[in-house]
Amino acid sequence: MGNKMSEIQVSVVIPAFNEEKYIGDTLNSLLKSEQQTNINYEVILVDNNSSDKTVEVAQKFSKGMNLRIIKEEKQGRGAARARGFAEAKGEIVLSADADTIFYKNWIEELTLTIKGNIVAVTTSCKIIDSSSFNNAIFNFLQPWLTRGYKIIFGHFWLAGFSFGILKEIYQKSGGFDSNLQGQEDIDLSLKVAKFGKIKFINKPVIFSGRRFKKGIIHGLYEYIRNFTEVFVLKKRNSILEDLR
Repeated sequence: MGNKMSEIQVSVVIPAFNEEKYIGDTLNSLLKSEQQTNINYEVILVDNNSSDKTVEVAQKFSKGMNLRIIKEEKQGRGAARARGFAEAKGEIVLSADADTIFYKNWIEELTLTIKGNIVAVTTSCKIIDSSSFNNAIFNFLQPWLTRGYKIIFGHFWLAGFSFGILKEIYQKSGGFDSNLQGQEDIDLSLKVAKFGKIKFINKPVIFSGRRFKKGIIHGLYEYIRNFTEVFVLKKRNSILEDLR
């Protein structure tokens, strides 16, 4: 990357499937007027066969950011993320989710953290729209689960809702597995960790508590079940529960 901030090119990739309820708030948090940065960045929305007004809502933000909307017909998280990263023009790519709100210097903080032996960076998250109990339990546990993963596997995981990576390293690692319907971000983490350090920033983005609409235990169980099936039982076709 060049020495001047204006020379840094960053791509933000957002996979989306029927996200008309949330995508407006997500894109609003990524507007040039909201992100406190001079970095030149693009936002790539990957429409993964939405049947609602996701694309219509997103198009309203085209004047406030460098926004590209592309279509990925192969259904699934892995396929949508892989397509977005393949389309990215930036030498640093940031991964985002379509139901997440990003803090004001998110783009700049993640971008500037990637230097030296740090090839990727990820953040924590929190929920504020579930029950008070769910909010409190999840927001307490999430950073500690991230640190626990680090102790077990030797690196932090790249959480799909909020991470950044050098595109060169992403490509060298083999990138996202387009066949995975869940755990595609952890699968990528295992490959990226071989090329350098993944840094964790305990500064949360806000994502939807819909993941826990059936309760905090059920929500966490689904992630553990899917993780176990993919990485322990080697069932690469395991599907993470659809939250919509």
